Amino acid sequence: MLEKILWIVGFAVLLGISRIIPHPPNFTPLLAVAVFIPTIVKDQELEATLITLGAMFIGDLYWGLHGFMFWTYASVVFAVMFTALGYNIWINAISASVVFFIVTNFGVWTAGYYTYTVQGLIACYVAAIPFFTNTLLGTLFYTALFKGITQLRYTRLLR
Repeated sequence: MLEKILWIVGFAVLLGISRIIPHPPNFTPLLAVAVFIPTIVKDQELEATLITLGAMFIGDLYWGLHGFMFWTYASVVFAVMFTALGYNIWINAISASVVFFIVTNFGVWTAGYYTYTVQGLIACYVAAIPFFTNTLLGTLFYTALFKGITQLRYTRLLR
């Protein structure tokens, strides 16, 4: 139980810090935490989701609340729920990035930055491709980092 608590606190701190320190746009551990935390706190997806969202909210309090929070938080909830189904962690990481891209950019489109047409929706998604690349790379990088840490832990190299 103590180990789970340490993981959760570590993830929350990492998420909070990652929102504050300089980084390439969307290259964060956010989705990797959403994908990875259910593997640590099995059968406690609600708690995992609340912890992830809580850490995000702390970052948002620092940076400022914004109109896209619903879309961002919803995509993280979907990522945790999808991961809880138990698929391969790499498939989950890629899927979480795709879901985040689709959901958050739909939110941008609904905000009126693009025309409310199919062409406007397509333009919105096309403009967001560079951010998707960083989201995917960040999610895969941090998922690999978390996976490596757990592998070290379970092979007793960290003890």
